[in-house]
Amino acid sequence: MIKRETLKQAITAISERDPEIGYALNEMLSTGLLDGPTAAEASSQTHNLFFIFDQRKVQVQKFLYFNEGTSPLEDRLLIKFGEMAQRRLMRARGASLAEEKNLREIREAGLRLLVNHELNRAISSLRSDSALEDEDRSSSKPKQDEDGRRRAALFLEKIKNDESLPGLPRDENHPYTLYQGLVDLDTPAYFTLFPFCLDSLIQVADLNLEFFNVRFLLKCLLRGEAQRLFACVSNGRILGLLYVKPRRKPFYHGLEIKYIATLRGRDWVEEGALFQASPRGAGRVLVAGLWMHWRNNLRAVNELFLESELGANAFYTALGFSPRGRFEFVLRKPDTRLLETILVMANNCPVLSKPVVQEISGLLIKQVKLLRLRGGRSAKDDRGRDRITTLIKECLRSGARQEFTSSVLDTLRRYRRDIPETVDLMGLAAEHGLIHLGRKTPSSQDLAAVILDDRFSRHLEGVFHLESPKRVEVFRAALADSTLEGKWIEKAPRLASVAELSWVHTPEHIERIARTAGKPLSTLDADTQTTERSYEVARLAAGGVFNLMDEICLGRRKRGFACVRPPGHHAEPERAMGFCLFNNVALAAHYVRRRYGLGRVMIVDIDAHHGNGTQAAFYDTEQVLFISMHRFPGYPGTGKLGEVGRGPGEGFNINVPLPRHQGDRESAQIIYYLVGPVAEEYRPEIILVSCGFDLYLHDRLGEMKVTPEGYAIITALLIEIAESVSKGRLALIMEGGYSLRGIKECGLKVMQELCRTSTLTREKINQHIQSQSSLPAVLQKVFEVQKKYWKL
Repeated sequence: MIKRETLKQAITAISERDPEIGYALNEMLSTGLLDGPTAAEASSQTHNLFFIFDQRKVQVQKFLYFNEGTSPLEDRLLIKFGEMAQRRLMRARGASLAEEKNLREIREAGLRLLVNHELNRAISSLRSDSALEDEDRSSSKPKQDEDGRRRAALFLEKIKNDESLPGLPRDENHPYTLYQGLVDLDTPAYFTLFPFCLDSLIQVADLNLEFFNVRFLLKCLLRGEAQRLFACVSNGRILGLLYVKPRRKPFYHGLEIKYIATLRGRDWVEEGALFQASPRGAGRVLVAGLWMHWRNNLRAVNELFLESELGANAFYTALGFSPRGRFEFVLRKPDTRLLETILVMANNCPVLSKPVVQEISGLLIKQVKLLRLRGGRSAKDDRGRDRITTLIKECLRSGARQEFTSSVLDTLRRYRRDIPETVDLMGLAAEHGLIHLGRKTPSSQDLAAVILDDRFSRHLEGVFHLESPKRVEVFRAALADSTLEGKWIEKAPRLASVAELSWVHTPEHIERIARTAGKPLSTLDADTQTTERSYEVARLAAGGVFNLMDEICLGRRKRGFACVRPPGHHAEPERAMGFCLFNNVALAAHYVRRRYGLGRVMIVDIDAHHGNGTQAAFYDTEQVLFISMHRFPGYPGTGKLGEVGRGPGEGFNINVPLPRHQGDRESAQIIYYLVGPVAEEYRPEIILVSCGFDLYLHDRLGEMKVTPEGYAIITALLIEIAESVSKGRLALIMEGGYSLRGIKECGLKVMQELCRTSTLTREKINQHIQSQSSLPAVLQKVFEVQKKYWKL
């Protein structure tokens, strides 16, 4: 029970740092606006304690209260005082206190007051401790101590002033990110060192997690224990925290999970809290991330263990912790659930030591063996078998490490008679090209793969729009031409996961599109709308492109076309625009790099409009070369000659801004005299083409003059380049094109080239290429800009 005397002690502690706030709180205590619970209210308290502030209950973490004294009381008092002060200011200016943005502003004012109070407290403590006696200054060690405290104080000042420090991780490239896992099945979550910044401390104050408060975190920082603090972060929000403590004895080095807390573990949410959602899986991400950190970086540690309360035993045993003594648990072998999260992290980890790969492979083999039937009975119950099967499927999906895939497949083959699921799992492996169940015909690679699905018509269904569902229908009609019969193979798409979309797009952008699901019509900008199924269809488009990459990179086909919608090349990392929701070609480039380890990818954009989203995605990297030919000036206004890339990406962004009404000859010459030589020098391992059909001479938005034969020539030249530099690997991905006739006629010509059924002759191609002296003026300007980067 929190008594008035205890509140008085907390107020006294606050007064030492903020006398004015302390005075105001004392006044509230004397007038009854601040008080402890009555005897009746105290008897009803269960897990947590509370006090009364301005007629409202304020919860206090019992654990922190008993272990930290008045510190958690000070936290809640400061937050509520800051909220009250902000509420009065907003009333004075006539603002509505019921509006969500104003409620958020009120809450943030209280949290900021607390964090600043704790930072000031820590800074003052450092500076007072650093006051050394003059006679001690000649000693080297005290000087080092003083310098350390001074540096710590400067760092805390940076936090307080919200200066340029690494913020909360939003991707795997953040300097504090260690491993990437998933929460809520497909949402990326990052296991990170705790990122000390103003935003992270404000979030901790808001979350009020058990064991953790701002003062505890700052104490860890000042004691040099920042490396012991870890966080699970998703979409820029902290979902859980972890603190570890080493235990050393002669010939023994253990690592104890001293404290762990997640949003989902809370039994209540404080009124007004900014973040109340509780995603599933944050606890597993924390434990799996620590296991990965231990096995990958802390090999001298003998074991991972913890002490658990009875209520949490089930959680730890489900992860693979074994009891040792009455309250202690040790992690001897990760169980299926934890291993699944470890596997996701391992698959997303670019650098993984060989011993860890071997250890995880061994754990996977043991899981597969658990599926064996013995004496007609399963070694696991149905629920357990389902979990193991899900784990195995994770090993057989695109993006899994080859070592894990091989271990699982070899074990399945060895025990195939004892594991009923083997047939289905082997079938899945065959679908992903990991194994071949039947004899491959010699000519199968010559068949062009086509990604096509009637579900692509569900985007903007029933809405008049230039980016019409009929675009897919007319391309399917082109495929029915007799010249293509038996020359192509249709492949179904799959849904891209949120984690995969996050390779290019920010969590906020993905969530913005996801929120449109189920709504009849949502407007994202003047040109870009969604309907009920658009989010699903956009994920299907990206996943369809991934499946096309599988077909090509696994060697089943050399070439292919993804007839997907909505298009993608205008979609930037943080916004949708120009009819585009997710950037399909940029995602494809990331996919082949991550799944197949391709180091050089070339994207050629032949849409009439500049692929601003693709350019933005790769503007500062040399690992993806982007070339775009487009009308200029025109939508979206980007794509000038001087946009050549930045930093390590300088020279790897090539724009060819064309005047309107350019036709077959100009397009063919750009491919032959620019794309070809650059590709020969760059040597891409695959060529991806953003194929817009709006260069077509009758397209209402393109204002260009390319004929269907011109599209055949462009495609033939791209195939020729691919055969020379990338083992023939070429994938075309549909972008714009708003003449249905143009899509059908140009699409047919493109497919005839991909399927090698064209009647186009080399003489016809040469007529369009002509001599280099007749190159368009804009191409000469491109050469002048790019000659410092390429041999043109």
